[in-house]
Amino acid sequence: MRLRELITLVHQLDASLKLGFDTNPIKPISGMSASDNHLKLHTVTQTPLTVKTFRQHATHFDQQLVVFKSDGERLYGFRQSGHWLLFK
Repeated sequence: MRLRELITLVHQLDASLKLGFDTNPIKPISGMSASDNHLKLHTVTQTPLTVKTFRQHATHFDQQLVVFKSDGERLYGFRQSGHWLLFK
């Protein structure tokens, strides 16, 4: 998925949803960076980004970037579970 598509998809979601990776236990997504045409989502701290903070930060990146985990695994989708938006 590209950043542009992700921004469009989360536009209608609750701004307070926390971002995380769909693992057991959930790994909170706490930051993002750009490198080599990739938008990399990081789990640096236990304080997760919310949909609102994601939208604010995403405007600073090229919308054509492909979305990846920081370990280089490409992300293809997400689901909502409780107060989480989980990427897989």
